[in-house]
Amino acid sequence: MNGQQITEQIRQTKEKKITIYPCNNLRASNIGHPCERYLYLLIKHWDEQATYDVGLQYIFDLGSHLEGYVIDTLKEAGYECITPTVRSWKVENPLITGREDLRIKTENGDFIPVEVKGISPYEWDKLNSVEDFFRSRKHYIRAYPAQLLIYEWKFGKENGMFALLNKLTGQIKLIDVPFDWDRADELLKKGERIYKHLQDGTLPAACDDVTVCESCNLRHICPAAIERPEAEIDDGELQELIEKKARLKAAYDEYNETHEEIKKAMADRDSVITGDYIVQAKIINKGEYVVPARQERRITIKKL
Repeated sequence: MNGQQITEQIRQTKEKKITIYPCNNLRASNIGHPCERYLYLLIKHWDEQATYDVGLQYIFDLGSHLEGYVIDTLKEAGYECITPTVRSWKVENPLITGREDLRIKTENGDFIPVEVKGISPYEWDKLNSVEDFFRSRKHYIRAYPAQLLIYEWKFGKENGMFALLNKLTGQIKLIDVPFDWDRADELLKKGERIYKHLQDGTLPAACDDVTVCESCNLRHICPAAIERPEAEIDDGELQELIEKKARLKAAYDEYNETHEEIKKAMADRDSVITGDYIVQAKIINKGEYVVPARQERRITIKKL
């Protein structure tokens, strides 16, 4: 027996746990998904989902332990927490089922719903208010608040919270999610539309965000995923350049964000000396000009 053998045995054990579960109705955990066609297909053709890889199984298993760590940490800090005893509850008309991770007792003796999310250090730093979730570039993070809004609607609460766990450092922070009637009402109307399509056997419109389609486990049966324009076949050069661009995107975005943070840190100061640098700011006057009329050839890239 050696380390490699043990590692392989762990991988095989995780692989055996991969399971596709039935989805017979909308859930609080998925109602925020931006594609109504996906939610329709998830109910109607749940058994045709593409099987996820073993890497996700590791993540799922890790996630099941994060909740306990968060609860223990909250109790250690002096807060009373309870976990729901029911397996799931439901909202009627439209039918939405769910189960909050825990409830925390407030100073007035009320218990409000809390949802635990383990996230990367990068996202943990960026998410400090519910509006930060709605502004995220990642569709699944934009969808997170929907879960708590449904909980609040179900139990008549004016507030809920995210307990965000930094998966690198173990740090925890709580983010308030005040009840938003307009957003909650739109979620309920979305549910009504999806159930109406299921009843009538009609297909909802597909999401027009290609980044959502990229990670969709039902794209192989979605008509939107097989629509292809007439085009020449690349000889490999474009593919290589696009992949290179994708690899560089994260560094490019981080560079721009860091530059903006430097500008904010400078505030109204004109000159600052750090340990190794001198940072100076100056005002540049730009003259007004009019761009002459012309034609531009713009390149867009969408993943098939």
